[in-house]
Amino acid sequence: LATYYNKTAGSVKEAKDYFTGMFGKFINLSPEPIRVWYQARKGADLAYMADVEPFGSAGTATYVNHVFVVTPSSSQSKVLTEWKMEHGNSLYYYDPFKFDINKAHKALTDQQYVFYHMQWHNKVFAEQYKTFTGGRDWLALYKQKQAPRFHMWRADYFGQTHHVETKEIHFVEMPTEDEMDRGTSAYGPRPDVIRRIRQHRDQSPTLTLELTAVSCSPRAFEIKHFLSDVEVDHLLNLAYASDMHLSSVSASSASEGGEQTASRTSTNSWIPRKSDVIVDAIYRRAADLLQMDESLLRWRRSSEIPEFTESSISVAEPLQCVNYQVGQQYTPHHDFVMPSLVNLQPSRFATVLFYLNDDLDGGETAFPRWARGQDDKNARSQLKVKPEKGKAVLFYNLLPDGNYDERSMHAALPVIKGEKWLTNLWVWDPIMDHRQQDHI
Repeated sequence: LATYYNKTAGSVKEAKDYFTGMFGKFINLSPEPIRVWYQARKGADLAYMADVEPFGSAGTATYVNHVFVVTPSSSQSKVLTEWKMEHGNSLYYYDPFKFDINKAHKALTDQQYVFYHMQWHNKVFAEQYKTFTGGRDWLALYKQKQAPRFHMWRADYFGQTHHVETKEIHFVEMPTEDEMDRGTSAYGPRPDVIRRIRQHRDQSPTLTLELTAVSCSPRAFEIKHFLSDVEVDHLLNLAYASDMHLSSVSASSASEGGEQTASRTSTNSWIPRKSDVIVDAIYRRAADLLQMDESLLRWRRSSEIPEFTESSISVAEPLQCVNYQVGQQYTPHHDFVMPSLVNLQPSRFATVLFYLNDDLDGGETAFPRWARGQDDKNARSQLKVKPEKGKAVLFYNLLPDGNYDERSMHAALPVIKGEKWLTNLWVWDPIMDHRQQDHI
C-alpha cells in the first residue's frame, strides 16, 4: 500500500473500510440445478436471483448480512440451505456431500464426478490463494481461467501517467452523409475511405492520450480529451435517434438480459461499431488506448491475426449509451460475469467509460472499494470520478493473475441537477462469443 504513495514499505496503514458492499459467488456442487433467492428479512417473500447449473456458479453484488435462500430449481418450498453474507468471505457453497469426496465419488456418475472434483479442487486452491494473498478470495475457476492475454497498464502509485500516441486523431467536423455510411461494414471502412475522411479530422499527424492513475486497486485511469466535441455530439445524436429503454441487470452480469430493478434506474441503447466512420474511429482509438489490435474489436478475416484461432468475432460489445435523469443512479455493482462451464472462461476484462456532458451536479462514477491509506484525505469516502465532457475512464475487471477484481465494484451516483449522458465500452478476455464455446 505504501507504494501507492511513493513511500517506504510498511509506512502506510490501510484505511478502515466503512463500506459493506461485496461480491457473493454461489457455487453448486450438486448434480441437480438449484435456484438462489434473496430474502430481505426473515419471513419476507423470496426475490429470484439466479439459477445455477449442476457444478456451476453464479454471483452478484451484495452487502454484509444479506441473506440468500437456496432451493431446488423445481420447487420454491423446499429450502436446501441459506447463506448469510459475511465480511471477508465471498464464496458460498451448496454441497449435499459436505465436501466428502469419497461419498461424492460413490454417488455420482463418472462425468458428474469430474465436475465435482473440479469445483472441489477449486475450493482447495481458493483456500490456499486466500492465505497467499492475505485475504483475497479466488473468484475464478482454477486451471480454467487463465491470466489475461491482453495488455494491462500498471497503476503502481496515484498519479502515475502513461502516454499513447495514436493516429486516430479527433474529428473536428462532420463528414458528409455518404462518407459516414462508408464505415458500415462489419470489417470496418476501407483504407481509401479512411484517407478520404482525413480532411474532417484535426490536422495534427497523431493524438497523444495521457492516462493518469486515479486508483491502484482497482486499476483505474482518467484520460482527458479522449473524444472531441464533434464526436461527443455525434454520439448524443445517435442516442437521441435510438429507442432508449429502461436499463436492466442480471445475476453475474451488470448489463443486458436481466430484469428492471431499483438498483439501476437509467435508460440505455446500443451503438454498434459499424454504425459509421466516426464510431469506427472511436473503437480504433480505444484499441490503441488498450494496446490491442483494432481488428480484435470487430469481425476478422482469416488472414487477420491468424494466431487468434479461438474466435473470429469482436472481443468488444457495442457501445452502450446511458442516460440518467435527476435522482437516477446505478448502485454498486461489478461488470465481470461468472461464466458457465465453458472452455476459456470468457468474461469482461476492461471497461471504458466516455462522458458526454458535464453540465450537471452529481452523477459521479464511484469506486467504494478502492484501496487507500488511513491518512489519505479521502480515507473515509469512496473514490469519485467527476464527469467531464470528452473524458474517458478505463478500469480493469480482472487482476493480472486471472482472478476477478472484487475492488472493481463501482456505482453511478444519483444525478442531483441536470442529466447525465455516458457511453461505455466493454472488452472481453480472451474471447466474447462464449455461447459458442465447448463445455469444459
